[in-house]
Amino acid sequence: MIVHEWSSEVDSPHDEGVRFGSHWSSQLHDARDSYLRLFAQSGVSAERARAVADECRASTETHAPEIAAEFAGMAEGSGLPLTDVHLLTARTEILARMTPSMECSTVVHVPDDATPPRTLQTWDWHETLSNETVVRRLRSTSGARVVTFCEFGQPAKIGVNDRGVGLHFNILHHRSDGSQAGVPVHVLARMILDRATSLADAVAVARSVPLAASSVLTVVAFDGTTPSAAAVEVSPAGVTVLPARRGRTLAHTNHFLDAALAAGEYSPYETTSIPRYQCLTDAAELAAIVDDRERALAFGAIPDAPISVRARADQPEHLRWETKLTVALDVAVGAMAFAAAAPADVSTAAWRRMSVRDAPITSSR
Repeated sequence: MIVHEWSSEVDSPHDEGVRFGSHWSSQLHDARDSYLRLFAQSGVSAERARAVADECRASTETHAPEIAAEFAGMAEGSGLPLTDVHLLTARTEILARMTPSMECSTVVHVPDDATPPRTLQTWDWHETLSNETVVRRLRSTSGARVVTFCEFGQPAKIGVNDRGVGLHFNILHHRSDGSQAGVPVHVLARMILDRATSLADAVAVARSVPLAASSVLTVVAFDGTTPSAAAVEVSPAGVTVLPARRGRTLAHTNHFLDAALAAGEYSPYETTSIPRYQCLTDAAELAAIVDDRERALAFGAIPDAPISVRARADQPEHLRWETKLTVALDVAVGAMAFAAAAPADVSTAAWRRMSVRDAPITSSR
C-alpha cells in the first residue's frame, strides 16, 4: 500500500477541497470505481449506494457544514459528482447490514504518571481496495491543526490534533445499522478531531449527531499532566463510553464490549475479532512501551499473532482482508507514526512520522 502525504495551504474548506480534489483526481475516481465494484459484489446496487450517500450528504450538511463544503470543493476539483464524493465517505453506512467487514485492532495504555497515553492500531481492510491512501495535515475551521490517515474521499479516520486529543477507529456491526439516516462515522471522526480539546468534548460530539452505522472511536487525551482514554462505542441504537483506568491497558477489536450494545451484535461472517482481542489483552504489558516503533515491533514479535491479518486465497475477493497499516499516536506533540505494514512486518518497513506542525514527514527503519 502507498501512503501519500498532503498538507492544506488554505483556510477555506471549499477552496481546500478544490485543491485536494484537483491534485488527487485520479485516486478519487479510482476509489469510487473500486467501491462501486465492492458494493456490487456485496449485493448493493449503484443506485442503492448513491441513495444512502445522498442521505448521508443531507446529515453532513446539517451537522458538519464545514466538512460538507470541503466535499463540495472536492467534487468541483476532481470532476466527480458530489453524490460520489459522499459515497466514498459513506462506504461504512452503505455496507452496513449488507456485508459486515473485519477491520482493525487497537490497544491503548494509560500511564499512572504525568505522561501521555501510548497507543497502537492496525488497519485491516480489503486486499484489493484502498492500496493508495493519504495522511493529511490540515487546519480546521475551529483553528485546530489536525493530522489524519484516511482513504481517498474520506475526511478522517485515525488521527490527532494539536489540542491533546487523538482517536483510533474500529468498525462494529449492530442490528440497528441502516435503520436511520445519519452522519457517516468518518465524518464524526473528523468532527472530533476538529472540535475536541478533551475526552469529554469528544464524547459530547459523538452524542450530538444521529448515526446510520456503528464503530468504536478509542479516544485518547493528554492535558500536559493527566492522560485519559476511553472506547466510545457508537451505533444508531446509542453511544456508550468505556473509560480506561490509570495504569491500565484498554483493547478493542470488532465486537461490542458494552453488554447492552453487544446484545444487538450483527456478524454473519467468520471473524477473528475475539482472538485478536485476546492477543492484545494477553500482551497488555507491551502497550506500555514508550517508544512507538519499539511498541509496534514488540506486538509484531508475538508468534503467530492474529493481529497481523493475512489475506486468505480461499475466500472470495470481497471477503479477503489484510493488515495494511500499523499506526501509533502521540497526543503530547500532535503526531502520528506509522508503517504501511502489519505489525509482524514493521521491522522491514519504513516507520514514518507526521506532525500537526508544518514540518516534513520523517522516516526510519
